[in-house]
Formats: sequence, structure tokens, C-alpha cells
Amino acid sequence: MTNDVLLIVLNAKNEQSKLAQSLGEQKAQEINNKLEAAACAAIAAFSCRKIVLHSDENGADTIWSNNIFITKKQTEKRVNDKLKSAFADYIIQDRDDVNKVVFVAADCPQLTQQIIEKAFESLNKYDVCIGPEKKGSYYLIGMKEPLPFLFDNKLWSGKHLLDDTLEELIENGKNYFLLPELQRVNDIYDLHLVK
Repeated sequence: MTNDVLLIVLNAKNEQSKLAQSLGEQKAQEINNKLEAAACAAIAAFSCRKIVLHSDENGADTIWSNNIFITKKQTEKRVNDKLKSAFADYIIQDRDDVNKVVFVAADCPQLTQQIIEKAFESLNKYDVCIGPEKKGSYYLIGMKEPLPFLFDNKLWSGKHLLDDTLEELIENGKNYFLLPELQRVNDIYDLHLVK
């Protein structure tokens, strides 16, 4: 096992989402469970520390509660703040022991182990790797040094998140690698992706 870290941020069970508003809480939760199961399957065999960040009082779902994943409760409310904190917590600051940290969204059923492997591999050459999402955000971001400016004043689900992030990377002299564009499940128009 490497010092590399794969972060998965789970949505709180009580968070309002576009799916819950359209389908009701119970149906939205069923879909969320399917999405989390797909994410779990894509990352379970990957050889690194896998940390599941959640905000629920009762902890992460049972699929994450095993010896493959480490679950950790976060108190931050906004996704940006959760990611900013997590990258700062898990990137090793020692120059002799550099690690890579990659975040993946649990609501991207098209995510594969090969894409995650490519993300970690790209960080051998690039400062940041990003998996662009079709609606202008991203499903994955990875780095090997904390870059907190990437999470300041951003609308996580906004259609300009990717463009704003790439612009800030360029302004700060950081190079980046783009992974294949995928689609996250954010609303009823994305349900065809859920199996």
C-alpha cells in the first residue's frame, strides 16, 4: 500500500438535493445508495488509503464500514470547505515522503478504476489532475500539495467551476492534466446513468 490517499465525500442523508425535490427523499436515497455502491465497486480494489468523509450523525453507510475504507466524520457544511480541509489533512508535508491525494465524487457512476489510476499516475508529472463533468463542474480532483485557493469562493455545482478552477491554476503557475469528461447524477435528467 502506498501513502497515496483516495478521498470520497458522501452527501449527508438529510441534505436537500435536486433529486429529492423531484422524486422525494426515499426515492432519492435509493438512487444515492446505488451511486455509492457503484463508487465503492470502482475504488475498492485500488491500492492506497481510501478515506470516506461523511457528515451524518450515524456515520457512513455499511458498504463503507469495513476494513477497506476508513470513515471520518467532517463538520464542514459546504463541499468546498470539506475538500479544502481534507486535502490539507492528508497531503504529507515532508519533502522526503510526497504523497498524492485524489478526491472522487460518489455520484459519478461512469467512474472506473482505470480513470482513478490515470489520475494518480498523472500526478507524477502534473501539479493537479481534474476529471471534468459535463455540466461544468468536476467529478475528480487530485494534487500533491495543498492548494487551498482552489476551494475558495466557488459554487460547487456551478456551471463555471471547472473554468474558474483551470483559470486559477494558470494564474498560480500550476500545470494540470484533464481526465475524460464524465457525467455526475445531479437531477432527474441524469437518471439514465443509474443502473
